[in-house]
Amino acid sequence: MIPVYFATNRNSISDGKTHFGDRFHADGPMFYRVGKAQLSETNSQDPDEKYAVRQVEVFPEIAEDGVEKLVGSKKFFEDLRREISVDRRDVVVLIHGFACDFETSLKRAAQIKQAYLIERRSSENDGGSSGDVYEPHVVVFSWPSNGRVSPPWEYHNDRMDAAASGVAVARFMRRLVDFLTDQESGRCEQGIHLVAHSMGNWALRHAVLSLASLVDQAHLPTIFSNAFLMAADEDDDTFEVDHKMERLPELAAAIHVYHSRGDKALLISDTTKFNPNRLGVHGPKSFSGLSTRIVAIDCSRCDHTKTAHANHQYYRIRKEVIADVRAVLSGRFLPDQVPGRLEVESGRRYRIDPSAAPSAGG
Repeated sequence: MIPVYFATNRNSISDGKTHFGDRFHADGPMFYRVGKAQLSETNSQDPDEKYAVRQVEVFPEIAEDGVEKLVGSKKFFEDLRREISVDRRDVVVLIHGFACDFETSLKRAAQIKQAYLIERRSSENDGGSSGDVYEPHVVVFSWPSNGRVSPPWEYHNDRMDAAASGVAVARFMRRLVDFLTDQESGRCEQGIHLVAHSMGNWALRHAVLSLASLVDQAHLPTIFSNAFLMAADEDDDTFEVDHKMERLPELAAAIHVYHSRGDKALLISDTTKFNPNRLGVHGPKSFSGLSTRIVAIDCSRCDHTKTAHANHQYYRIRKEVIADVRAVLSGRFLPDQVPGRLEVESGRRYRIDPSAAPSAGG
């Protein structure tokens, strides 16, 4: 079984199977539930059908029958802390993209868990690898995308829902800060990484803005060791503008923008949805004045998976991209040292060369 944690501001469905729908929590979009799911691998060779959801446990929001026990997010974070204290594994937080229902978001998380393996360091004071790799703990924030790509207005519905989910994502991140700095249990020493795919970056933008408001515009806490912005359906000037993601470098020690000129999904967003100049197509508009924490990785030569994916799902399927992410997660390489990369702009822009990139299993 493949365990995956989740947080979601979707509406609860009591049919015993679906669990969560495509609307908001009954009390509003800023409220979220948490839990843990178990998935298993199937025999399918199709990456979209590789996993099956077997069990979903939703942690109760209140104590039942007067029994004293941990509930809701407190149980969620305490369970996660206990597991980390035992196995010393990093955590990856995933914010999924457009047209992704609750079950699909769990499958994406399971795929990331098994793909983004992390090399264990040989000692506490040594940046080298011990040769062992492990699956990180994965948490998916599942905002209420409806899982449909047509008719065309479904895109706009998802976009509005992603923006409205920003407060819930921010509240979840605030709890992550509490988790990191809990004085009684001790500070979490493992790395926490963020992966935002496609329209998940639109939700992330609004989370950054909401988090700034929650902390009364004070300097944002550094939560993530790495933030991976994958095929981002976000503006290419997002790091330059204060009402976009200018403050994301405060939240993440390093930001990696993976993009592709051949991303047909984002080109459609540009030409038919009136969202020009996507970050996920060419990367940041300019690096002039941007934080040195930000780098861009061009995946144009390794973006194709299958036709239905429109060159938009390379972050979870293409072995060259997965290998690049794994190299970053290992902490062993500077941006210009990652195997398989060619430097395009010194210190800022890189391109993955499929002929030189190692396989994800290497």
